Amino acid sequence: MKEPKDTMTFEDVDARAKELFAKDNAISHWSYIDEGDRSYWRTMAAEQPLPAVTKTEFLPRLESLRCVAALTVVGYHVGGQLSGGLAYSRFDDIAWRTIHALSNGLGAVVTFFVLSGFVLARSLDGNFDPVRFFRNRVFRLFPAAMAVVALFTALHWQFGLFVGYEASFDLLEVILNLLLVRSDINGVMWSVTVECAATPLILLSVWLFRKYGERPHWVLVAVLLALSSWGPYVHLLGGFTNLAPLYAFVVGVLLHFRGARITSLLSPRLAAFAGFSAIALFWFCGSRTQSALIILLECLSAATLIGLITWHPATSLFKPLDFALVRFYGRISYSFYLLHPLGILFAFRILAPLTLNARGLPLSITVIFMTLVSILFTTPLAYLSWRFIETPGIRRGKLFGKQPAVFAAG
Repeated sequence: MKEPKDTMTFEDVDARAKELFAKDNAISHWSYIDEGDRSYWRTMAAEQPLPAVTKTEFLPRLESLRCVAALTVVGYHVGGQLSGGLAYSRFDDIAWRTIHALSNGLGAVVTFFVLSGFVLARSLDGNFDPVRFFRNRVFRLFPAAMAVVALFTALHWQFGLFVGYEASFDLLEVILNLLLVRSDINGVMWSVTVECAATPLILLSVWLFRKYGERPHWVLVAVLLALSSWGPYVHLLGGFTNLAPLYAFVVGVLLHFRGARITSLLSPRLAAFAGFSAIALFWFCGSRTQSALIILLECLSAATLIGLITWHPATSLFKPLDFALVRFYGRISYSFYLLHPLGILFAFRILAPLTLNARGLPLSITVIFMTLVSILFTTPLAYLSWRFIETPGIRRGKLFGKQPAVFAAG
């Protein structure tokens, strides 16, 4: 049998599953077993190279999960702006409330946080270099964010446009927004401010685990969880910034180190059930008022999904994450998240959805339509930002610390 690769495609998993099945069932044949048994052997095959998932190889489905989270946030903000609309029937009202629950915006941000902790812990575990880590974070987060603040500032100075509420565009305020100290100009950037604040926390978490094991992590999670319902802590950074889900980054780090051990206890059927349950929990939280308990449940939902995507890749529930369009939006998700308020602004100004609703368009249809249009308007802006600002920034960060080659004179 050939050695498994670090990253396995579904074709690799299927081929390897057939090899494992044939080895243990010499008198039977793969084509005779049902899909449930095939799923079991695919999972066994996918889990063969478990030690390899602690390396730093790229996992495309985790990037695709960012797509789902980013698009969910768009639905959340569109729905919020249309919350004063008119539902024309009981069915329309139920549909609207269902869409509102599915568009769990804060839950999507919590998912971003757990995912960041997980991915960054994998990177640090492969190369624990604090200077490299902080440098890469600066070049990852700041170029696109600063470009968006500059764009929003220019639009306000030139045309008076603003998203959300009209913040101060004085020079000092613009500088503070450019440095991600404040997020008044583009309110959704509060989560990026939290990402910056979490950077040393992630580094500390990985160092603690490597030196002392998992016990300090549980203490750290418990302390941050206890603080998550205390107002002065939650709003410590001011503005829209919410520190309540800060412990989600530590959960992501812990998931990196212990996720394989936990998910290995699940059979294929249990893994599928856990995945569906995590999605249902995410939607349930979207129908509730956000609180410390709800954020905790959203964190558990996100951690479950990330763990299953990583260590149970044969679960059919996650196959849509392989779609090309989902991968595309996953790649541009950071720029998309930063720019989607502008896409929503353009969509609302051009189409006036409350007027459409007042003229008879059902509220649920209005929300779906405006979400799709807002995504359409945001996409080209996000692609340009990803292509010409975000990606070059990441590349520059990786090259910044490398010493130039020295050639000896011949």
